[in-house]
Amino acid sequence: AAGSLILIPGLLGLAFHQPWLFPSLGPTAFLQAELPHLPSSRPYNIVVGHLIGLGAGLLAVAVLGAADAPPVLSSEDLTPARVAACVLAVLLTMTGKVLFKASHPPAAATTLIIALGGMKASAYEAGTICMSVFIVALAGEAVRRLRLRYLPGRNG
Repeated sequence: AAGSLILIPGLLGLAFHQPWLFPSLGPTAFLQAELPHLPSSRPYNIVVGHLIGLGAGLLAVAVLGAADAPPVLSSEDLTPARVAACVLAVLLTMTGKVLFKASHPPAAATTLIIALGGMKASAYEAGTICMSVFIVALAGEAVRRLRLRYLPGRNG
């Protein structure tokens, strides 16, 4: 089930020539397929959680000037600006998830992807993340409901 949730944005991304896959979609798909009863598996938590993580990452990179620092994973260079951006981004993400009652652990990965430079802090990359999250949240809700209905003993 989780694999199919990754396949959907993957195939749509191929069809539309868009990179609609990013790392924190894996844990999102896992939650929807494996733990459908948890609030963090619900569409609201998924969409709002990732949006909070995205916004927190973008804000942290902008405020701390980390966009000029090299991306950590490709350069293998961890700079003080990237570390500071990561700390601020996670702090903002955790604060936002409490304020909006939108706990979704993979959102902490989304914020780190931006803060570490794995995806650029740009409107294009933000749109990519949003589209991917919407696709997985929508498809995952069908999977989540099927799991809740037909496999009640295997929901965690």
